[in-house]
Amino acid sequence: MMTDQQNQPRVTTCHWHPSVPTGLSCSQCQRAICTDCMVQVPVGIRCRECGRAQPLPTFDVRPANYARAAAAAAAILILGVVLWFALALVATAWLASIVMPLAVGYAAGEIISRAVNLKRSRGLMYIAGGVVVLTAIISLLLGILVLSLWGILATVGGVLIAIARVRL
Repeated sequence: MMTDQQNQPRVTTCHWHPSVPTGLSCSQCQRAICTDCMVQVPVGIRCRECGRAQPLPTFDVRPANYARAAAAAAAILILGVVLWFALALVATAWLASIVMPLAVGYAAGEIISRAVNLKRSRGLMYIAGGVVVLTAIISLLLGILVLSLWGILATVGGVLIAIARVRL
């Protein structure tokens, strides 16, 4: 005859957090681990020591990548102001104030993303969004940008488009 003790599953506690009960164990060293200590790897669940967590290459942005992004941002800034001025001469300044922030935002997000090999980080988001804002400020100082609600909304839209491509 079986007793109640034999029917109950054995409760194990985490190797690093002895007060946390768990049913998980590392697939390599077989230590009991809780959800805070586990690392998901292609071959199963491992503990922090066996998993050796490394950042994904997409999110591993090095200083050289930021230098490339800054160079691309400078080129976009110069080209954006020149094209903004050309569109203001051909069309109206009001139309240029709506179209150009969106176009600069798309170009900034796409070109910066390609310049850093499709990497993503918060710093790249600041660079891409900053290009759109700086282009709008320079165009405003040169008298090309018509300061209106639609121009401000288009600039905000351009920033959102730019950061969407390099967003985390």
